[in-house]
Amino acid sequence: MVSGGAGAVPLMLTSERLADLPPTLFFHARAKLAQALEKRHFKLLTAFADHARGQGWRVEVLDGAAGQHEVAAAYPQHLHVFMEDRPFYARNLFHCVPSYLRGYWFFDQIGTRNNSLARLALFDAEAVPRRKAERFLAKLEAEFVGQNRSKFEQMPRGAEAIAPGCLAFFAQDFKPPKHHAHYLTVPQMIEAAIAAKGRRALYIKPHPNQSFDELEILSRYHAPEAGVHVVTASIHDLLAACDCALTLSSAVGFEAFLHRKPVVLGGQVDFWQNAITLTEPAQMAGAIATAMARDWPYAGFLHWYLQQMCLEDKPEDLPRLLARLHQRGYALGDAAGRGYF
Repeated sequence: MVSGGAGAVPLMLTSERLADLPPTLFFHARAKLAQALEKRHFKLLTAFADHARGQGWRVEVLDGAAGQHEVAAAYPQHLHVFMEDRPFYARNLFHCVPSYLRGYWFFDQIGTRNNSLARLALFDAEAVPRRKAERFLAKLEAEFVGQNRSKFEQMPRGAEAIAPGCLAFFAQDFKPPKHHAHYLTVPQMIEAAIAAKGRRALYIKPHPNQSFDELEILSRYHAPEAGVHVVTASIHDLLAACDCALTLSSAVGFEAFLHRKPVVLGGQVDFWQNAITLTEPAQMAGAIATAMARDWPYAGFLHWYLQQMCLEDKPEDLPRLLARLHQRGYALGDAAGRGYF
């Protein structure tokens, strides 16, 4: 994908270099993503790079080092795709990472995930065709629930017994996130859930990347006699069984929609429109009751979010990506040569 060969790729941008270059499409990516780009594994981004090259643009993949957004923004003759989560707005910058379900991507003007434009958008369930949305959800259910698929490898279905009618809490890193807000800490949310669970069982699932110290803290909550269990079960077993899913800002909150389960969040996400967001631990019981009482439009929301706010990783979605460039005034995005949109 890289013009001039991988050996010629600089590690950092400089103002001097950007000022002298002809129009160039830069992908800023960490090593693993950069290698996948070089090997043309990402179908949509490969189609984008090929299109740019066909229009006479150079294409380069750069090391995703911090601090390059500002210098990149100063030279709007170039386009930059940042494949990481730091939000930043400039005319010539886009943000692109995989979305919550494999095969769907952010390609966003201001950020990804918790900071994407979806966070600012208003969702109108009535505007989504119901039958089309239900067919779409059925497809997702077969692909992800039926195949026990998630962002991380899961335990086999049925590996642990999960009591139906439970609450399920999905843990995350204990440290404050770098690019979005958590309104509660992990211990606060667990303790609020224990206080609010009533006769329900509460299952706590650690994150696959949890540190040893964090796992030790989570293990202290394991008290089967009190109905609190720390488990490694598949998220799909937990979501299938629970009355309500609880998390700070994990992608599991989004995956819960595949199971048509209500969600209580404790942090900033971009799918808050289809969930309850808790800001005060003492109000957990009310948040759970409110989430469970509402008739959520799961199918409509998933269709709106994935089909309108995200792009699919397939060459056929290139016109939608190019339209986003065209709306920023780049002729590279005007594939039809119409000169207007």
